[in-house]
Amino acid sequence: MSATTRLYYTDSTLREFAAAVVAAEPADGCVAVRLDRTAFYPTSGGQPNDPGSLGAGRVVDVVDREDGTVWHMVEAAPVPAVGETVHGQVDWPRRFDHMQQHSGQHVLSATFAELCAAKTVGFHLGVTTSTIDLDRPLLAAQVASGEAAANVVVWDNRIVEARFVTSEEAAGLPLRKPSSRTGRVRLVEIDRCDLSACGGTHVERTGAIGIIAVSSAERFKGGTRVGFVCGERALRHVRAQREQVAGCVRLLSVTPEELVSEIKRVQTGQRDQRRVTRALERRLVSL
Repeated sequence: MSATTRLYYTDSTLREFAAAVVAAEPADGCVAVRLDRTAFYPTSGGQPNDPGSLGAGRVVDVVDREDGTVWHMVEAAPVPAVGETVHGQVDWPRRFDHMQQHSGQHVLSATFAELCAAKTVGFHLGVTTSTIDLDRPLLAAQVASGEAAANVVVWDNRIVEARFVTSEEAAGLPLRKPSSRTGRVRLVEIDRCDLSACGGTHVERTGAIGIIAVSSAERFKGGTRVGFVCGERALRHVRAQREQVAGCVRLLSVTPEELVSEIKRVQTGQRDQRRVTRALERRLVSL
């Protein structure tokens, strides 16, 4: 059985493609379709799959099997004939979002490694936010410095390139994390920033990431879990924060600059009120 040709390996911006059906069979209310080549990214490496359409049906899942084949779970579609040519279309907004987040993760991981000697040991690309797990605890100032350095790389608009090498060649290169893959290894290089073995989809230049914003940082399993958002996600994050601040400002009748001091004043007043209440309760009991 021959492996599926993965078009996203060489062109992550490919939105539409034509391919021949190699196998098709019913599967859990869908049709499982294997093509000779595909632009759909299957769930792997912390990155979710691409949805989209294949022929007249909707692609709801893409599965990467150990034999190197990629299967598409197509909803509401007739079973195509083997040898039939079908047209595939990737959900571009989601694909581009994933490209921004994944490339942003490489940049952020590289800057934390360089500035803080913190290695990335885990990555998850979520629906609204993504996380990287670092192998050591970091102070807030260290997280901020990593974020700032990552955005310098973004705004430099550096080239992002993918290429293939043998596992022997990869072993002699300064990869951020040693690769355990054998045979052909795909490398993703961000100019003057990062070199990693990776099979994911990435932007062509770092400027397309837009911005990298750290949304959270907390202790996790002896290290640090850093939440982050890139590109449009960062814009949505800022909008949500702005709405929350605006709501608090209206409730407390203060300016945004006065918000923290006003919250402290309210908390102090509540503590004082609780002390008075407890004293009155004790007096009431004695009476």
